[in-house]
Parts: sequence; structure tokens; C-alpha cells
Amino acid sequence: MHPHHLLQSALLLFFVIGCKDYPDDAISPSGPSLLLSAPEGPVINEIHFDPRQSSTDNLADQPDYVEIYNPGNAPADLTGWTIEDCPSASGKRYSYHFADAPSPANILKPGEYAIVTPDNSPSVAASRLVGFYDYLERRPDVSIFLVEGKVFSFNNDRDCVTLKNSEGTLIDSVAYEEGWHNPYIRETKGRSIEKFNPLLPSSSPSSWTSSADNDYGGTPGIRNSVYLTQHDLQRIPVIKAIPEQFSTRQESMAFEIDLPYGAYQMSLVIYDSNLAEVRRLANGLPAGPSTILEWDGRNDNGETLASGIYIARLNVNGTTLSTTLETTITLISEG
Repeated sequence: MHPHHLLQSALLLFFVIGCKDYPDDAISPSGPSLLLSAPEGPVINEIHFDPRQSSTDNLADQPDYVEIYNPGNAPADLTGWTIEDCPSASGKRYSYHFADAPSPANILKPGEYAIVTPDNSPSVAASRLVGFYDYLERRPDVSIFLVEGKVFSFNNDRDCVTLKNSEGTLIDSVAYEEGWHNPYIRETKGRSIEKFNPLLPSSSPSSWTSSADNDYGGTPGIRNSVYLTQHDLQRIPVIKAIPEQFSTRQESMAFEIDLPYGAYQMSLVIYDSNLAEVRRLANGLPAGPSTILEWDGRNDNGETLASGIYIARLNVNGTTLSTTLETTITLISEG
């Protein structure tokens, strides 16, 4: 476990004011399809607007950041680009200029990530971003831009983030609210919001949810933890037992749960062949579209169960789906 991993909750895997016009029905949680479009340029793919930062908790501070991703087929030159927030009541808005000097690092190739973060460090290597998300040390393909300051001006309850090119043309924008987080997670501080797929419209709250990364609370510079392919955005919900025949000699088996896009709360209970409850693996667990839960063949008292057929019943309540799923497991008790 990384020494400053902040979100210790076990097994947590899971009003928009549009700054850019998209169809109102671009994403409908109850609709038959989602609209994925080919954007004109890079898109905003992840935002961390409420990081954990305290001088008294003896933990490394998380940095604010905005992640940009290029889903297109052509490179984009970020030289002279800016990020801005919403104007305040007085009309003031903050602009963050990054990639000011021409550099090969400003070229964002298709499929690559760029991260903009406030930092007063003398170098990217010494920044809070690389210090906290230490895997970035091994990702030279990720462009990291430091802008002067300790924090962004983004509000924790609601604000907007706009991305403009060197000519001041609006490339992408997000007008977020804290309600875009998974509503079943009690504590969202320290978690970013991520898109399910970069091609979803940034202006829709249904395109976003809380990061499901429990180690870091976000995934800057790598694929989003809640990422779904276009096909999987509305996949048929399923629970799989892997393997379906399980020996206690193998120590554990896994339940792989795949759901469509959305935020969920789930309970998973294992019953014996007489439908008596023997183990509750999850009870109101907040989750994203993809979740894995493990079972060691024991009951709630830690006792190894007898060989036989067992039934796993999953109850799911979510923003886009509520259902019950079942699967069976053959348990072979050895020892």
C-alpha cells in the first residue's frame, strides 16, 4: 500500500450551467442510447477540485489538477493554451496559462494525457503531483504543466472549467457540481471526478462520477478508473463467479460484477442450498460500473463451509439501474 494512500474504505470500487452547447438529450440515464461524439480537439477528462490538503494530518497533500486527453486522430499543440474558471459575482475569473513556451512536450498526441496543476515547485519532478501520484515518474509520455500557486480557484460545491487554445477559442468546458459524485459515497473529499468515456459530452452530469481508485483517489495520466468502452456503456448487467467450482484449497474465488454506466450501491449475500444466509460480502457498498468481490468459502463467523451448491444474490440500486442478479457456486471444502 502506498504510504499516503488516503481512502481506506474497504472494497470501495466504485443543474448544469453549460459553458458549451450540446444536445439536451446527449446522455439520458433512462434512455436507450448514449451519444458519443468526435470532438474537435482535446477534452477535459478528469478534475480534482476537492483534494485532501491539511497541515495537521501528517499526510502528503493531494494536488488540484485538470486532466486533458486527446481522443482524436491528430496531434494537438497546446502552446499558449489556458484553463479558466467561472466568473465570480464581481465578474472576476481566474486564468491559468500553461505550455507558454514552445516545446515538444506541448504536442499532445492521440491517446495521450496532459495534466495541469498548481504548484510552486521548481520542477515537475519535485511537484506535489509526481510526489503523490508516484506512478507518474514512470510515465514520460504524460505532459505535466505547473502553473504558479498552491491551489486552483475552483470551488468545491460548483464551478466551471474551460479549456481555450492560444487564440482564445473555447475547446471544451465543464460546469460541475459536487452532486456529480457517486451519491452513495459519504465522503467524496479526496476523490476526483472522472468521465466514463472521453467521447461523452463534458457538459452532461451523466458523463461523470467519482473516481473508483481507492489508492490515490484519482487517475491523472492513466485511463480513468470508471472507463467503459462504447459497447460497455450500456452493457447487460451480469455477475460471474470465477471459478464457478471453487476449492477452499485455492484460498478464494471472485465475483466479477459488470454494470452499465452509472453510480451504484450494492449488497451481495451468499445462501446455501436451503436458502439460508451464510455470508454477507457487501451491504450497501458504493460502487462503479465494474466491481470485484472475493469470497474465501467461509461464513460470517469465519468457519469453513461444507461442500455443496451455494447461491450468490446481488441487489443493485443505482442512478441508471436497479436490479437483482444471481449466480451459483460449487464449493469443495478441503481441510
